[in-house]
Amino acid sequence: MKKITKVNKGGFTLLELMLVIAILVILAGLSFISVTDALNRHRATQAREESKFMTQVQSQADHVRHSMLSGTPRYSAGT
Repeated sequence: MKKITKVNKGGFTLLELMLVIAILVILAGLSFISVTDALNRHRATQAREESKFMTQVQSQADHVRHSMLSGTPRYSAGT
């Protein structure tokens, strides 16, 4: 009788490959969600800062317009 020996070729099984791919897909999905949330928070912060800046610019323009129309200069350091 011949003795049957199993030859190990050192490769991966289909199940192992599928498991690794599934883990990578899950990690990619989680990182995509995290990056998207971070970008949305950054955009919201930028919009708030831009809005605050535009309000300050409009306020200064109103002060200049008022001083030009009234004929009296209004120089103020803080307002």
